[in-house]
Amino acid sequence: MNRLLLLSLGVSFASLLSAQSNTVPGLNGRLEILDDITYWGRSPAAHPGGLVGLSMRNTMCNPGTVSIPWFAQMLENHPKFGFLITRLSGDRMVQISDRSYCKHAFTSASTSGACGPCNGIGGNMMGVTCSDTYSAGNNGSRGNLGPADEINPWLGTWPHTGSFFDQGFPNVGAPGNNDGQQSPINIFDPVTNRVTIKETDLLVAGASYFYGIELLHEGEAVANRADNIKSRGFQPTWNGSTWTVANTAVGEAFGSILQHWPGAHVNSGGNGNDDGRFYVACKTTSLGFGNYHYEYAIHNVDNHRGGASLRVPLAPGATVTNAGFRDIDNNPLNDWTFSQSATEIAFTAVGTNAANWNTIYNCWFDCSIAPGAGSVTIDEARPGPGALSVQVAIDVPSGLAFAQKATVGASCGTCTGTFYELFPNSTVFDLAGRSMTMSLNNGAYTITGAPVAFVPAAGTNLALALNAQAAVTLPFSLPYPGGVTTQLRVAASGFISPGTPNPPTQLVPSASQLMLGFPRWAAMWGLLNPTAASANNVYFDANATRAILTWSAVPFLTGTLPNTFQIQFFPNGTVHVVWQQIAAASFATMVGWTTGGGHTNPGSTNLSTTLSSPMTLCPNPFSGLALDASALPVLGTTVQWQLGGIPGGSGWGAMMRSITQAVPAINMTSFGMPGCFAHVTNPEATMFLSPGTSVQLPEVIPNSVVLIGVTLVGQAVIYNAPLTPLGLVASNGIVLSLGM
Repeated sequence: MNRLLLLSLGVSFASLLSAQSNTVPGLNGRLEILDDITYWGRSPAAHPGGLVGLSMRNTMCNPGTVSIPWFAQMLENHPKFGFLITRLSGDRMVQISDRSYCKHAFTSASTSGACGPCNGIGGNMMGVTCSDTYSAGNNGSRGNLGPADEINPWLGTWPHTGSFFDQGFPNVGAPGNNDGQQSPINIFDPVTNRVTIKETDLLVAGASYFYGIELLHEGEAVANRADNIKSRGFQPTWNGSTWTVANTAVGEAFGSILQHWPGAHVNSGGNGNDDGRFYVACKTTSLGFGNYHYEYAIHNVDNHRGGASLRVPLAPGATVTNAGFRDIDNNPLNDWTFSQSATEIAFTAVGTNAANWNTIYNCWFDCSIAPGAGSVTIDEARPGPGALSVQVAIDVPSGLAFAQKATVGASCGTCTGTFYELFPNSTVFDLAGRSMTMSLNNGAYTITGAPVAFVPAAGTNLALALNAQAAVTLPFSLPYPGGVTTQLRVAASGFISPGTPNPPTQLVPSASQLMLGFPRWAAMWGLLNPTAASANNVYFDANATRAILTWSAVPFLTGTLPNTFQIQFFPNGTVHVVWQQIAAASFATMVGWTTGGGHTNPGSTNLSTTLSSPMTLCPNPFSGLALDASALPVLGTTVQWQLGGIPGGSGWGAMMRSITQAVPAINMTSFGMPGCFAHVTNPEATMFLSPGTSVQLPEVIPNSVVLIGVTLVGQAVIYNAPLTPLGLVASNGIVLSLGM
């Protein structure tokens, strides 16, 4: 990275840090739980012309490094919670709650929770890793609910003098309404100042409903706010006399509530100088005959100055019709106005009807231009020292292509040193009466199903307990893929390891345990009980020419039917597994071999079919080369080619790029690369020597609009002699389409 770029990034980063003048290092709150949406009642008109009052529960915790101030009103520094309810109907996501009053938290109970064990600091501070719950009752208590307009969401600040709590309800009048002291709040109906919704907004057939909460802290950096917003689905129901509300299957999710709009693209932008963020969701629908419907939803998350317009870039010659707007009140006189120029569509606020924090406004129109790349612009509604507008990258009728990337093909040369079959229950175990041979050739096993005779159990009874392991010494050195051993560790649950014991708490087989452990032969790994009264237990019989371990009539944990099988070891490394009798039961079982060490899971193999023909494993397992690009190829940016999965001992490699994709891909088998396909033609190559397990190479995308739509195809090769006759293996291909 050159010095000029570093300086530029440093200046930008410094401006972001200085944007929040009251940032407290280490201060971080997290919404841990959102739940228990609660109905309090309705008023004043008869159904369905009334209003309903709702609240919800939240639990938050402190994952930061400093305590969170929690001083009750009238002190100013405490968490504040904003509430929001939306409806999805007619493929439009709209806010149906009023601009709800916000909860002012008054004390921290400080208990242990999702952030960890609490350090015991509570009351007017929430200690590090502590949690606290505000029930729906607490969040619906009008004595602690104040207007959203009083809060600066960017700084998290709130002036108590002259506030709603200072004024009281009803307003106590001067001088008590401006003396900085708490005045009485007397509200007796079930709706006022709670999350308020018109009943008619809850009666839309086929609609989906969502509730959300936003957490604000004084001095919390924007970098720590990703987990400050949460939402989930609910369903309201009118039963003829009252409302019920209940969660749906749409669970808790961090981020803007707009994410619950299926098919919509959601992105955010902020005023990097002095103010917060807007989220914008856009969904476009083809109307046919070259026309498209555009739906936008603007969610002001924490921008204090508010939004005064939505400006959308427009391609030359576009035809725009059917424009519309929706806000959260019923006053058509303050609806934003629509205008169009040759290059732009604009929805502009009327009077003081700004898109303030914790609100969602909607704009829509039809257009003769297909969705393209670009950004919408939201102008700030009120003055401030920073930028006058916020840009959010989202779909617009610009006529410009989006930057895209796609993966083509797959790596060649892959091979595994592991195989297994996992039977979901022993009833479907189809190897009883059969045998399997693992022959050691060039450091790896070849698996066949040639018949092998069962040898009657003899020798020493190891008298294994449930889930126990025992060590046995071989009278010869046993070679196996990856090593040599003179000792075996025998597990009661039906597997054996060379020398080193696998973790003892592995009664139930799983692919993940097989991959992560030490080398292991699984003769029939399952929940076996050698201590059952009907069991003969596990025998070890060895001489200079072979060693045999036999599970003799060992039932599953809760049964009495016998399982009898054995595994035979020979000095040349050959291993036989013979299954004489397997009980039908509900317990899972596994057969196989692994070199261990956490390599890639090859997936379950149908051994009853595979044993009919040889299956050869690899001495050095290789999961394939994986090529990716670090980001979309946006004009004026630098994308990193990222190559991973490079096998150890690789001598060199090359990254190849071309503007032409090979379609169809070129089969490289005849060139000594069986199974490999080339996805680039006439490429330029960048060589690299003695790579590690991964390589990263930069690709500068020029900032020139003439390149929009140009494709750049990349593919990598690595030289590693054992993997193919030519010694070269190829990665998958990546196709980059340059754009905005």
